Amino acid sequence: MDTWPIAPKPPPALHIPESTSAVDVRVIDTNTLVHLNPELFWQPKVDGFAGLDAPIYCFLISNGSQHVVFDLGVRSDWQNYAPKVVSLIKATTVITRGSDVTSVLDTDDSGLNIHSADIQAVIWSHNHFDHIGDVSKFPPSTDLVVGPGVCAASWPGWPRRPDAIVLDSDAEGRVVREISFEASSLKIGSFDAYDFFGDGSFYLLDAPGHAVGHLCGLARTTAHDDEPSFVFMGADACHHPGVLRPSDYLSLPSADTLQSTLATTRSSPEQCPGALFQSHLTSPNAPFFTVAPGPLFPDHDAAMLTVRKIQELDAADNVLVLMAHDLSLRDKIPLFPETINGWRVSGLKTKTRWLFCNDFLSA
Repeated sequence: MDTWPIAPKPPPALHIPESTSAVDVRVIDTNTLVHLNPELFWQPKVDGFAGLDAPIYCFLISNGSQHVVFDLGVRSDWQNYAPKVVSLIKATTVITRGSDVTSVLDTDDSGLNIHSADIQAVIWSHNHFDHIGDVSKFPPSTDLVVGPGVCAASWPGWPRRPDAIVLDSDAEGRVVREISFEASSLKIGSFDAYDFFGDGSFYLLDAPGHAVGHLCGLARTTAHDDEPSFVFMGADACHHPGVLRPSDYLSLPSADTLQSTLATTRSSPEQCPGALFQSHLTSPNAPFFTVAPGPLFPDHDAAMLTVRKIQELDAADNVLVLMAHDLSLRDKIPLFPETINGWRVSGLKTKTRWLFCNDFLSA
């Protein structure tokens, strides 16, 4: 290859509507880990890369006195999921037990004073076990918000339906709101969008491929700057940043630059050969991985299209992309009760964009 990097294409305009409203975003890490088997989630296989014990990021989103939670992670007593899910967990993965979102909120002594009883709605990005948590721990006044088709795919739940993957108790006694994108002409980038609070501060995005009704979120974290900033909550649209990067809009940096970036996180900088990652790629503008065909991406074409839509946002300097299982960010981002709103001023995106390459060094 004669030149590295190749100049990327300019990303398309995102056309995010203007707004003077922003939300506070707090990332919640319950310290639960789930093992990701690469063969199930991304391809091609990299010899020696046996997967990750990955976090599951959840989000507290506050619009004034209105508070919602995007995803709940794994319930701490996961053996009490529907029997089909318990069997699936035992057969396919390993969970390192942590806490849960309600416990994090209700034991917080920082003075923030936002507790589970204050949550207006829980939003499931999708109905898989590592995102649905235990909604029954929230009061009946907390709505459950889901994506298109999720109600029909989820309920009746267990025990009324023996093969269900959610519980009847997840929906009992509370309002379940299913988002529809059909009546909305709103677009954010290439995504169909829904303005959750009605003021342009937080959008839900239609992101199919991985699961029925899979949703992503986009939160406006600053509104009054020359250029507003946003946090994108990617859920399980993909399970490793190497599915997103490099891209047509974001080239892998030079070997020297990459080595310098990775060396800041390694005790032995000589173990960070930037050229190693160049040799793995067919092009500096092609991602390391693609989502794997199979049961975890049942609509593979839609999943690939969703990834391409995220790449457009990922290339924007004013959008921080946070995928639910991005291990490379775990000790780099501010966590609850702090907000992540100042990510752009701190240079967080630039500092962390390529840190996922560390995942491959053992291979």
